[in-house]
Amino acid sequence: MYQLVLGVTLVLCTFSLVLTQDSELILSLSDEKLGKITENLVSYKSCRLDIDCDLNSFCYNNDNANNRTGSCKCQSGYELLLRNRTYYACRKLAKYNEECEFNIQCVTDMGSLAVCNGVCTCPEGTNYYPWDKRCHAINLLGEYCRTDGNCVLENGYAYCVDGKCECNIGEIPTPDRNRCITGSKLGGSCADDAECAGTENAVCREVCRCQVGYVISRNESTCLKAATYFLETCDESTQCSEFLTDSVCLNNTCVCQAGRHGYQNKCVRTSGIGFRCRDVEECITSTEQSTLVNCIDGVCQCLPGVVDESLGCYNSAFLPSFNSYIVVLFCLICYLFS
Repeated sequence: MYQLVLGVTLVLCTFSLVLTQDSELILSLSDEKLGKITENLVSYKSCRLDIDCDLNSFCYNNDNANNRTGSCKCQSGYELLLRNRTYYACRKLAKYNEECEFNIQCVTDMGSLAVCNGVCTCPEGTNYYPWDKRCHAINLLGEYCRTDGNCVLENGYAYCVDGKCECNIGEIPTPDRNRCITGSKLGGSCADDAECAGTENAVCREVCRCQVGYVISRNESTCLKAATYFLETCDESTQCSEFLTDSVCLNNTCVCQAGRHGYQNKCVRTSGIGFRCRDVEECITSTEQSTLVNCIDGVCQCLPGVVDESLGCYNSAFLPSFNSYIVVLFCLICYLFS
């Protein structure tokens, strides 16, 4: 019985000693609060005492009583940012505008573009975005982006929408894509062309209007290219009539209405050989006829030297003359009676 009690007492004392030692070790590590990122890392430098270690580090896991060397490890609040066989560096991580020695101190909080120039900062061509406190590449409106921090404007920030920098609703980009401004629709007042840029081919003339060579659409929302010749493609008749007087858009083509034809840059009444006319343009229904017909005494007629209208006013040079008929007829008679 005595031996049993002695054994239990010995076990309890041993357990108490181990528990006490473990508690002290846990308390020690908890108080140390090593760097959050590299707390499990040690340098390759061996040590016996803290003095053997470099700045901001201590000798870890050493046991001088048993002649066991340890390894240099960063102190609480410092990170092992650089490490090779001959060198290591324990430094604090730094935020924007805080002092630093190495770029790596900055990139953890500020991203891979951050640099150390005595203090952590963003290099030229990048932007410090205060909302996420990181450095971002600068992109123009309409260009690729990953975050609003890429969309830097002269007067603030744009928005990264579906991978592209875009203005807020109701705003439009300036031609240089560096600013967002409140845009004006066609007919709306404006101060410069930039305010009309939301409508392609619009310019500012105190109000936004289509530039020369374009016409406003029926719904007054777009500028359409005006036609400059007949048979040019179109969507609306105003595209045709802007430069081709009285022309219309039929089947997406600029033409004249029935009973009229195109002459130079206008539509005129169509007349024919032997019919009344007010001007020669009414008689010329095709380019080929310009040297064949004329409006003479108010009637469309063939020009002198051109065969009569029953032949379509083709140039007489392409038809046999009356004398040639006589010669052929005479030869035929001679042949029959020979």
